[in-house]
Amino acid sequence: LFRSKSSAGTEVRPVSLDSALKVLPEANLALISVAGRYAGELAMRALESGLHVMLFSDNVALEQEVALKQFARKRGLLVMGPDCGTAIINGVPLAFANAVNRGSIGIVAAAGTGLQEVSCIISNEGAGVSQAIGTGSRDVKQEVGGIMFLEGLKALAKDDQTRVILLVSKPPHPAVLKRIEQAIRAIRKPVVTLFIGAGTSGPGPRTLEEAALQAIALAQGQ
Repeated sequence: LFRSKSSAGTEVRPVSLDSALKVLPEANLALISVAGRYAGELAMRALESGLHVMLFSDNVALEQEVALKQFARKRGLLVMGPDCGTAIINGVPLAFANAVNRGSIGIVAAAGTGLQEVSCIISNEGAGVSQAIGTGSRDVKQEVGGIMFLEGLKALAKDDQTRVILLVSKPPHPAVLKRIEQAIRAIRKPVVTLFIGAGTSGPGPRTLEEAALQAIALAQGQ
């Protein structure tokens, strides 16, 4: 939902997706926050209209999420969610995102609070965020297959503003993790990964702060 001023100066409040697109035909993203039983159908209509979708709503059926993301992937669109609470697209904070510095670190996260935390650390340390793409927590489960996590990773790999990529998630399903690892190997930009609670060993970050600081160091050429 949004409000706009008409040429006559009166307030316009669209009551449907179609009427909103008539008021703002150049829009390329829809932020959807309605009851879950309606959200999936509305998200599909937005995708069919060529819009990327941030699906703030929860209680969307798992099979509907898979169908939305498969459709979006074929159209070259993103579906962030369902139950995506945070994103920053081209410097615009959406939903519960914080206002942070713009910069060269791009984030893909299947953990909204994790995305909030690393973006704030990056900004507080004087660096900045190019894009922050939330996928919804179920995206890295076996049933969904990491569809939008992978699409977000590909988008950041192509994004001219992004020099370093930071991935934040709860542990993906092993099959999904393999797909993510394969995608990372094909990317020429440095990638920092933190799968919270995975119990990984080695030199990689173990906390959100460590992950954010590593991304900052890479962005600064260290």
